[in-house]
Amino acid sequence: MRFIWIFLLAFLTACAGPKGTAQKHKVTDDHDTWDAPFTLLDASVHGDSLKVSVQFGGGFRDHEFRIESAGVATKSWPRQQPLNLFHNGHGDMGRALLREERSFDLTPFQDPSQSKILLRLADWPDLLDYNYQR
Repeated sequence: MRFIWIFLLAFLTACAGPKGTAQKHKVTDDHDTWDAPFTLLDASVHGDSLKVSVQFGGGFRDHEFRIESAGVATKSWPRQQPLNLFHNGHGDMGRALLREERSFDLTPFQDPSQSKILLRLADWPDLLDYNYQR
């Protein structure tokens, strides 16, 4: 019986680990996310660029926007390309209401078999005509 108590005491002491040592934690930036809120005020196509006007809260840090395909283009003519606009505010909790114009390159969305594609931008009610040279 004494052997069991000694074994149990040794086992519990070994599981406690060394005292006074700092634990290492992976530090992550919770503010580096692309889901910060914004309002899309205007969207239009100029040449090979999508120009948008956005409004968002902030004032202390730089804000980033990016555009991505939201899936493959339809097979209709002209094709329709769904797009999403993402915002990274880097955790900016400022109270200023900011309005900015941003521009995005549309050439990655061109279809070599056509000279026109319709852009379906999320949260924008109208399709946007994108005409280009093949």
